[in-house]
Amino acid sequence: MELPSTVFPPLSGPSLLGASPLLPPPSYASNLAASPSPREEWPLSYVKPAKKLSFVMNDLNEGKSLWNLSLVGYSLGPRPYYERLLASMEKAWKLKGALSLLSLADDLFLLKFTAVEDYDMVWSGGPWFLLGRPFILQRWNPKF
Repeated sequence: MELPSTVFPPLSGPSLLGASPLLPPPSYASNLAASPSPREEWPLSYVKPAKKLSFVMNDLNEGKSLWNLSLVGYSLGPRPYYERLLASMEKAWKLKGALSLLSLADDLFLLKFTAVEDYDMVWSGGPWFLLGRPFILQRWNPKF
């Protein structure tokens, strides 16, 4: 049902979006046929790094032993809330040791176990469905 324009009187002052255009908008075909408008170029430059990072093998091995009982997880669908996901894991897995859950970028989670039997049970079990969605796991590795 279309309402007559008299039902919606014109605004008395200027709009937040600016003045209304006097001409009708161009058609899609005329937009395609028009030559592209000139753009301002953005200057690009390259800055060579001053230092290269290097790691001592002992530091890498120490980090590896620290995260050895860790898994990386991803929940399909919208990112779950941290507290709900952690509660769901604790309910589903009945762990003997402690579980630390870290929220990472790109919707990934890091699961760190304190007990080897908990790590083995979660890694070898599954498939896991947490909060009604598949939860994908992979082993943590130093190149992650």
